[in-house]
Amino acid sequence: MAKYFIIGETGEKELWLVDIDSRTVTPVTEASLKSSTGADSNLLQEINRARTTGTTTVKGINIAIAAGTRTGAKAQSYVVDD
Repeated sequence: MAKYFIIGETGEKELWLVDIDSRTVTPVTEASLKSSTGADSNLLQEINRARTTGTTTVKGINIAIAAGTRTGAKAQSYVVDD
């Protein structure tokens, strides 16, 4: 089964479609939705309405990290066994 995510950054108008299987990220536009056989014709309007009212929807994602750069990123994990 294919997996897709639509991502929109706060303060930016663009939406992005992440296709996990093909490992691609493409802009979501009216034209791309019209050419899609699986997308509802009102999807973009509903997403934009939710974004303008401050609605945040997270479904099927357990972590998302936004960063301005990938260089110098550090992560630390600590496991304590009592």
